[in-house]
Amino acid sequence: MTTLLRPEDAHERLRRAGLATRIDAAAFAAACDAERAGAPLDAEIALSALASIYGARGPSEASAPDGAFVVDERAASDPKVLAAVWLAFERWLERAIPVSVATDLDELVSYAGDLCFLRRHAGAAGEAPSLFSIDGWRPRDDTPFTLYALRRDGEPLYALGVPVEFHVHPDTEAAAAGIFRVDGLTDSYREHAPACEVCREALRSAAARGVLPDEFRPLLG
Repeated sequence: MTTLLRPEDAHERLRRAGLATRIDAAAFAAACDAERAGAPLDAEIALSALASIYGARGPSEASAPDGAFVVDERAASDPKVLAAVWLAFERWLERAIPVSVATDLDELVSYAGDLCFLRRHAGAAGEAPSLFSIDGWRPRDDTPFTLYALRRDGEPLYALGVPVEFHVHPDTEAAAAGIFRVDGLTDSYREHAPACEVCREALRSAAARGVLPDEFRPLLG
């Protein structure tokens, strides 16, 4: 059952999730009124109101302080939007990201999610963020959008009452757990493994058991 909200309650929920931290209550309430067009306010419409203030073309002055950004379906392939997202990920993660993944939003998000996951796998769980996303829909012009957020703790996002996705490529997650799939070597794992003792040991063990796929063997050194 849909939970109906007051604008001030929806605003507070978002703030507890680290979102809308630079947006005042009056501006958010006005955005809610514009998005719902007389309909009851629920979590989905509140998210759409947030997206209308953040903007839907990547990191903005309103969203960047929250380590978040929104991209709508119409902007996802725009080179300017991709460049803004690429630069934001490099700045936030303090890591160069290959140009080869920066020409497609899905690939860029997948790579950034892997970077976050592998940092936590390498022992920086208390410091490294994870990449989450929430899909939304803008009713006033019938446009899907996605909110992306870097968070050390994803629980406040899940508490918003909308579906939340945690980003890591399945093959990267499997390899980090010592499960090496044929054709499952991702660029992020290839870059990570040589400097990770846990991964090197897992690779050596798989090789000794004769179950290491050929594409992983160069990582043995």
